[in-house]
Amino acid sequence: MTAGYSYKKIDHSPGGNAAEIISSVNGVFSLRKDDVRAVKEYAREVSDLIESLDTFQQDCCRAVCPQCTSICCVNRHAYHEHEDIVYLAALGRKMPSYDIAVEDTAPCQFLGERGCVIERRLRPHRCNSYFCAPLLDHMRGLPGREHRRFIAGLELITRKRERMLEAYYFCNSGLRPFDRQ
Repeated sequence: MTAGYSYKKIDHSPGGNAAEIISSVNGVFSLRKDDVRAVKEYAREVSDLIESLDTFQQDCCRAVCPQCTSICCVNRHAYHEHEDIVYLAALGRKMPSYDIAVEDTAPCQFLGERGCVIERRLRPHRCNSYFCAPLLDHMRGLPGREHRRFIAGLELITRKRERMLEAYYFCNSGLRPFDRQ
């Protein structure tokens, strides 16, 4: 099944639409409690898969990022998108508080001395799925089995995430969600 939903751009600035979108997403979860069961199941599966890849990603980042001269983790990527908000709501979690005074081109406001301070499974999707060229080169140089397991995990996360979003948009449109396959 192909995702049949429209992307909602979120504006986290003062007066933006973030609060309205978050309220709308939370409304679906509170008003359609029985119907969002599949959404929550998929979100838990995605969360578990992300956690299963954490050590691999941490080890790779630890090997590559400290030597980096061009930080990939810039603040404009720190903000959760609509799909991330659906995922967090399905897990019963909230987004972190943002400091909107931080410039988009500055290092990410959540980047600490030892990497991201947001738990990996709660980060924006792009933060777990973007890999710069040096990081990719490092990953490719690792034993084939580790690399293949990681890539297979990412592919499974993408499929489960898509199913989660499809189930959510079914619920949001007032339809009963499809049975899990």
